[in-house]
Amino acid sequence: MEGFAERHDGLSRKLVDCLIIGNTYKLDYLATLIGWQPQAAKGKGVLAPKNQDAQILLMHLEKDRYSTETYTDHLYGTTLFWSGQNSIKTTEKALIDGAKDTFVFIQQRRKQPYFYYGRAVPIRMQINWELGNPSRIVFDLVEYASLCRSRGVEDVHTLSPNYFLEHPVSYDEETVTVPLRTESEIFTSVRNAQTFYRQKAIAYWDGRCAVTGVDNVDWLIASHIKPWRESTNAERVDPHNSLLLTPNYDKLFDKGVISFSPDTGRIILPETQSQKMWKNLSKMNIDDSKYLRHMDDEVAKYLEYHNQYIYRFESGIYGSTEELIDGIIAKSFS
Repeated sequence: MEGFAERHDGLSRKLVDCLIIGNTYKLDYLATLIGWQPQAAKGKGVLAPKNQDAQILLMHLEKDRYSTETYTDHLYGTTLFWSGQNSIKTTEKALIDGAKDTFVFIQQRRKQPYFYYGRAVPIRMQINWELGNPSRIVFDLVEYASLCRSRGVEDVHTLSPNYFLEHPVSYDEETVTVPLRTESEIFTSVRNAQTFYRQKAIAYWDGRCAVTGVDNVDWLIASHIKPWRESTNAERVDPHNSLLLTPNYDKLFDKGVISFSPDTGRIILPETQSQKMWKNLSKMNIDDSKYLRHMDDEVAKYLEYHNQYIYRFESGIYGSTEELIDGIIAKSFS
């Protein structure tokens, strides 16, 4: 990952040097690392020292009577869904500005040590500046994902939370017994999966666009409803997790500008639109009369995910070392 730690000396580099992904840490130690008194960190969800290039996200997954109802933090594989703070929005500002590296620590429940997941980058953001109403950010845990691959983990969604505690990480290459997968092997694996997925998507949608009926498959894109990086291995090649679309529909759907109703298949357009947006949608012949050509319960399941976690989200800044792989994943066979 190319972050602030790789560019200059600062708090981010200090944290990278002192912390090991997969280890657990106590809050007092984390407070000391950033130069705070332990008491100052208690009860906080974000540790963000002023004028520093790093911020620490702290969260617990099992909610209890002390949890705020509006917080819906959860982890899915190497994707983190985080609810921003109700009042202070400095974390959101730092994410938008790209002003800090973000370090993620998660505990299963309160009073347990925090498991360190490495640095994360935002891939989608739904910013809400209104006090009392948290933003929603989707992060990719890029360093944790890289570690999983290097340890031979094929499907991170089936990984036990205690895996790295039970299989400690060694940085001595001579002691690593699990063979590392090369970029070439990953490239080939992704390419084969994408080819298989596209063939199944074309067959499921009868070789025609899911909305317009255009039947030149060379023009159509097999678009994942639930994104590749957020899907299990089975979901990645499931034709129900596909929409075969013309490029204009694919781009708007992929970016969360439009979606489709899980109940009726009717197109869902942006809730607030400028006159310019209306004109541009009209030029592409996109309006609220459009429907998916057919619907079933399996497609609906994926559309519910898209409605909740992609529609109305803005693209985040993705700057990880996995850009090569994500480039393949994004639209290899468009």
